[in-house]
Amino acid sequence: MKRLTVIVLALTILSGCSNSILKSTETPTFPTFSLPSWLNFSIPSINLYKPSIMQGSVLEIEAVEKLQLGMSKSAVMNLIGSPSINDPFHQYQWDYIHYSNLNGEQVIQYRLRLVFDGDVLAEIDKSELGGLTNNQ
Repeated sequence: MKRLTVIVLALTILSGCSNSILKSTETPTFPTFSLPSWLNFSIPSINLYKPSIMQGSVLEIEAVEKLQLGMSKSAVMNLIGSPSINDPFHQYQWDYIHYSNLNGEQVIQYRLRLVFDGDVLAEIDKSELGGLTNNQ
């Protein structure tokens, strides 16, 4: 029964093929279809949410400008807060590092490095405070 089915299908397929298609030089034309106007819609755009990311110490430029050599560690901490990084290998260096990514667009980053000699502020490195502005 299976052989008979295969033979009938093969003959049907082969009988549909003819040389008339090969001899024809015209390309077949197909009817064009258009969608109804109520189906003509556009795909809505998707806006991805990009959260604001704030990492590190948030400093105010006014407070940083008040730093003076000779201040004690407690006075510095009262003025600008505790440092972002307390490195055990650099016990006398405090680093205030900040990185912000606002709405996935605006990037703000800065670094303030303070070096102490014992309990006294000996060096202030403001060279990387370019991203710190008045509106932080």
